Amino acid sequence: MKASAKRPLLAILAAALVARLGLMILRGDYIVYDEGYYLLLARSLRGMHTFALNGLPHVALSPLQPVVVALVSAIGIPELWVSRLLAVLAGALLVLPVAALGERIGGRRAGLGAALLVALSPALMTFVPFFPGRSWNLYFGSEPLFLLLVFGAVAAAARAAAGGTLRWFVLAGALCGGAFLTRAEGIVTAPLVFLALLWRVRAQRGAWRRCVVGAAVGLLVCAPYFGYLRATLARWAFSGRVQVASEGRPVPSTREAARQGGAVLDAFVWEGDLDAFQRIQYGLTPDGTRMASQYWGVARNPPARTSGAAVPAPVPAPAPPTAGADAAEQRASPARHLLRGMGVVVPLWLLALGLAGVALRGRNAESVWLLPPLLTALVPVFAVYVEPRALLPFAPLAAIGVALLWDRIDGWMAVRLGVLRLAVPGLVVVALAVPGGRDAIGAARGDTPLQRVAGAHRAVGAYLGQTLPADARIMSLHPAIAIWAHRDWRVLPYDDLGRIVGYAQAQGAAAIVFSKFEFSPLRDPPRAFTVVLLGAGARTGSDRLRVEPVAETPLLFVGRLARPGP
Repeated sequence: MKASAKRPLLAILAAALVARLGLMILRGDYIVYDEGYYLLLARSLRGMHTFALNGLPHVALSPLQPVVVALVSAIGIPELWVSRLLAVLAGALLVLPVAALGERIGGRRAGLGAALLVALSPALMTFVPFFPGRSWNLYFGSEPLFLLLVFGAVAAAARAAAGGTLRWFVLAGALCGGAFLTRAEGIVTAPLVFLALLWRVRAQRGAWRRCVVGAAVGLLVCAPYFGYLRATLARWAFSGRVQVASEGRPVPSTREAARQGGAVLDAFVWEGDLDAFQRIQYGLTPDGTRMASQYWGVARNPPARTSGAAVPAPVPAPAPPTAGADAAEQRASPARHLLRGMGVVVPLWLLALGLAGVALRGRNAESVWLLPPLLTALVPVFAVYVEPRALLPFAPLAAIGVALLWDRIDGWMAVRLGVLRLAVPGLVVVALAVPGGRDAIGAARGDTPLQRVAGAHRAVGAYLGQTLPADARIMSLHPAIAIWAHRDWRVLPYDDLGRIVGYAQAQGAAAIVFSKFEFSPLRDPPRAFTVVLLGAGARTGSDRLRVEPVAETPLLFVGRLARPGP
């Protein structure tokens, strides 16, 4: 491509980069839960050279994002900003493979149009979701890197199919492997990419050998992670993301467990049923010493108890709700939430325009490259549950479809409207830019509710960082507390106070942080945040707990769990 032909695409790339960087700066102290988990995994990799969260080997979240953050942060850049710069860079670079696919299907103008729409898509912006109910929080963890790798793999495979050399087959395989190492959905992407590639090169002599080499490279990239899962789970697995919610409970089958779990997650995401989700995600084992969900790590043996800590008698753990008739029906027809989820990721009017564009211009062999990202989004929906973040591939796909439609009708509109036809894409650009701009203006004031809570998390973390020893462990629901404190973290269980204290002592935690902004067993706490420092020898029965005041600020009450009186 000539330099003059590259300039519009480079301008779009630069604009996407600047916009995302500005919005990420406005994000400030705000850390989302998953963003915090990835940061703690990166810190564990860099400091202790183990892939651990909550003190245990981790298998639920994929490793590539924290590995990259750990490697780059080793030169001295804080993990939080490495993670955010990675999101900014990956989100901006996504315009390149999308432009390549749009150009391959519909020509150069379609490629540039798709790149522009991706650069502006609200769902693909690292925007600040400070207005709950108006902006969904979609793009904060591994999603930017995952989309870049998925569409990069598809674009590389398309280039390989068009007579590319062996390096394009190798690149497609490596990017497929990277996508799987970024999110478990990549296990869907890789075989679809190579099936499409095999179909496109079926008439090329000897091309299947290059396909085999590319697939072998992808497997080689993933091999260390498969080995890690085998060593950690004591069985072969492609992911630890799907797990039994509570240990020791008989589950009729893995499929039935996924069905029940999917019903609970659907209810959590779409119906606001927090209790059922929290009981499964944050429940304790019956002995109260470990988290029941494998999401928080894999323990081969129960952790050793700290000396002097009384262990409560075993009691039944909170029973995860079963999927009744309504839940089963919900799982049997996940399409009921699919349309809502797509509407979150892509405005329905834009999705309709994209479908029209694919129908009018996508009737060529190159359109097969739209299928891998499409099915990457849809397969998890019908296998597990509907989550808007899993549908993010629809945003670049819709951008390609709309660009194809505009390229098709532009000539017709030029004859009838002349220069006025430019008002149509102008209106589309404005409609896409408004949500991110609205959030940016609101966030610039710095006083939105989530900004204030994020600032409080940082203040509490800074206080604990100054107060607790360097090797202390902090237990909280939100990982931001431990991140700002630069201390080891344990997750806060969803249980009564006595069992929470027993779990904290079994885990060797030095402090428990309760907050009014998350679930808490405390009733009418004196401040927004309550820190309970664990004193040696305190009993854990809920009727024997006694907290002695230590310090108090307008934001924070600090007390020490003391030995009970006579």
